Amino acid sequence: MAALLTPQGRGAVATIRLVGECALLDRGEPALFRAVSGRPLASQPLGRIVFGHWGSEPSEEVVVCRHGDGTTEIHCHGGDLAARRILAELESAGCRIVPWQQLGITETSLLETECREVLANACTLRTADILLEQCSGRLLAAFEALRQVAEAADVAASELLPQIDELLERADFGLHLSAPWKVVILGRPNVGKSSLLNALAGFARAIVFDEPGTTRDVVTAETAFQGWPVRLIDTAGIREAESPLETAGIALARDAAESADCQLLVIDISQPPQPEDRDLLAAWPRAVVVAHKADLPDVWEEKVPAEALRVSSSTGTGLEDLMAEIVKRLVPRVPEPATAIPVTLRQIELLKDARQSVLDGNLAGSRKVLGGLLR
Repeated sequence: MAALLTPQGRGAVATIRLVGECALLDRGEPALFRAVSGRPLASQPLGRIVFGHWGSEPSEEVVVCRHGDGTTEIHCHGGDLAARRILAELESAGCRIVPWQQLGITETSLLETECREVLANACTLRTADILLEQCSGRLLAAFEALRQVAEAADVAASELLPQIDELLERADFGLHLSAPWKVVILGRPNVGKSSLLNALAGFARAIVFDEPGTTRDVVTAETAFQGWPVRLIDTAGIREAESPLETAGIALARDAAESADCQLLVIDISQPPQPEDRDLLAAWPRAVVVAHKADLPDVWEEKVPAEALRVSSSTGTGLEDLMAEIVKRLVPRVPEPATAIPVTLRQIELLKDARQSVLDGNLAGSRKVLGGLLR
């Protein structure tokens, strides 16, 4: 079997791993791989980095290395074409091409493979550090300890449930270690939502134009606040729409807000309050209220909500405070080091199933479910 280990897209180097007999690369006329030294790959010492050419002319320049565990790694130029060519010729030679996750399942347990996959999807060093701790045995040890408690002959539900609940309390945090938290920006048209997204993201992602209804689709930008990955979502201004297209955009905005982890409700304090502002403040009482355009004269005065954060996208005033508030909402408490955290939906669903079995008085069923965590 063979799999592409590096992500799709252009890069400096692409890496393909072959599991099986490396002599496969010496077969054919010409051979799939021809070392510059002229020696067959199968006769090369383990661990030696071998430079050579791949396939018929025009050939690809590649670097190949054999490992003692029966794997061979092929490193080629990082463009998609080079990697696709090598995979296609390996397949023609009788090799089965699989996703890298499936390649991992043949070598390790499902739990270890899940950990590898979420670690590969970590967006920041901070989340990668936490995931690495889980993948280095923390999660395995916690699941094994939980299974042993469940298998005790005299175990009671009152002993097992708190341990399951403790893991489930960290479930949402664990899922976001490999998927950004979603922060949606709401408000009526022309309050500066797109400008705010650009300022928070640190680059111009959304079009800024002084015309109501400019943003009609959902625009996203990914960034990180204090090391936590965040997907910012700019939405259409919410008002009584004047066209079917704008109506559809407003519907998308409401849907995005409903599914978001945090909402930023933007008001323009340089313009008099509008009925839409009051309606939105009433509809989203838990949103972070952003008193925007704080660099301009404030005409709201005492009508600005007391909890609002004064921000100017133009000057940067208040942006740091806003980022800190967003982090406070998204990650109110960071788990201590050495804390076990479920990191995939499969793990969380199994924990929920085990919990329900305990509540139903089916301890045998909970033992079976918890055993599935260690597959």
